[in-house]
Order: sequence, then C-alpha cells, then structure tokens
Amino acid sequence: MQFTITINQVKALEWGLNSQQAQLFSFVYECPSWAKAIKTDNGIFFVLTKAKIIEELPLLTDKPDTAYRLLKGLEKAGLVELSSTANVSLFRLTEKAKEWNRKLDGSEKYPTSEAFEGRKKIRSTSEKSPGKVGKISEQGRKNIRGGSEKSPTNQGTSNQGTNQVTSNQEKQCANAPGKSSKFDPLTAKPENVSVEVWADWCQHRKEIHKPLTAKSCEQQAKALANHPTPDSVLALSISNGWTGIFPDKAVIPAPVPTSRHSGFDTRDYKAGTKENANGTFRL
Repeated sequence: MQFTITINQVKALEWGLNSQQAQLFSFVYECPSWAKAIKTDNGIFFVLTKAKIIEELPLLTDKPDTAYRLLKGLEKAGLVELSSTANVSLFRLTEKAKEWNRKLDGSEKYPTSEAFEGRKKIRSTSEKSPGKVGKISEQGRKNIRGGSEKSPTNQGTSNQGTNQVTSNQEKQCANAPGKSSKFDPLTAKPENVSVEVWADWCQHRKEIHKPLTAKSCEQQAKALANHPTPDSVLALSISNGWTGIFPDKAVIPAPVPTSRHSGFDTRDYKAGTKENANGTFRL
C-alpha cells in the first residue's frame, strides 16, 4: 500500500478531474519510476493492473471495475494512453500529463537546461574561489589532523579491533555457500490443477508483486488436494484480484441425477416369477 500521495489541486481543477481521478492520477504519475516497461509496436508502455491499483490505493476502491472506469476517465481527459497485451494492461503518460509536477520555470522533475547551467555555474564558482573564512577553517582542520597524527592515543592498538573484524569477515565470505537458484513456481503445480490455470495463477501473483514461494505452493497444493474443482478456486482468486485462495467460496457443480427412464436393458424381469408350460410367467 502506498502511504502518501500528493495531489496538484491546481492542475486537477484545470483538467476537470474529480477527487477519485486526481488521487488515481497522482499514483499513476509515479508508476514509470518503478513499473515494468513493455516495448510495443506503438512505443514504450508500462504495466499497471487493476489488482495493483486496488492493492496500492485501498481508500480509492476495492473493485476492479471501478479502477478500470477511473483509468478510462484519465484517458478521456488526455492524460494517459491505454493499451494491453494478452496477459496485462498497459499505459503511458501523455505530454499533457507531464505538466502535473512541473513549475512555471521548468524545475522539479523536468528541469530546463538554463536552470541546470545556472546550478553548474554556482558550483564551479564556489569550488574555484572559496572565501577567506573557508581557507582559515581548512587550515585549522589541517593543524588538528597534524597534531592527532603526531601524538595518537594508545599507539599500536588503534587498528587492532578493526583488523580483527575485517579478518573475520573475510573468512566468513570465503566459507559462505553460493546463492541458491531462483524458485520457479511453475514447477510446483498441484497434481489436480491444469497447466493453463496454474500458469495464469503464477502470472497473477507476479503482476501484483506477490510471487509464489515454495512454501506457499506447498500449502496451496494441500488446500486443493481434495477439492472437486481446483481450477475454479484459482480462477475465482484471479478474477477478484485476491492474493490467497478460498476453496469454500468456489461454486461446486451439483451432481446430475440418474434418470428413472434408463437401465431397462440391465433389468431382470424374470426375478420373482415362475415359468408356465406354455412359456408365460406367473407370480
């Protein structure tokens, strides 16, 4: 969950955004700094799922449909371009959207070249021509350092502890085992789950930044072991953007009743009767 969001009320009013749209756009505006970039035929887009919006902005909404409707509102306002692939939703900011955090002089996240050159000149001037006070201060520090070097306290023992720690750290690094290989949840598919649904479940957890671990795969396999429709359990969690699985909430289809008008070819109609001499039967 994102702890803090900053809303530019001036731009929100100028663009005709309501409070929900402004809150969502404040979050969307920062997404390119951490979201996964995807190259498409129309350029670079960034991955942003409805489940991620719900996870990061719980005060905004808890419904995927509402999150999508608000995104479409930002697109209609000319602030984002939406796209998608077979698996994920994509977006990118428009040129208009980049005005959200830009001052009149072009500072903040989109500095102008003039402002940058001005700061460079200030730094270069201060380095090349320091004031006299700085020279006196620097000379005082030199005197202090000179005195401390000539007459150190506890001579011969000042670095002993540091050297000992460094030596121990080197030994630990030399004996440390190599990094274990990264866990792939696709290899931990429960036996009664289809390959396609399990792949969708792994991708869903990855998109909401809650990748499956070996332990969570083991626990979920136990929970689904005796379930009659494990695929429906996972599909329900994916459609609702859930992190966990809830076997009790999945709809189990009722068994089809056996028709009373069937099985005639297997019935024994002679049972309980006696055969007459003429080939007929009696009770």
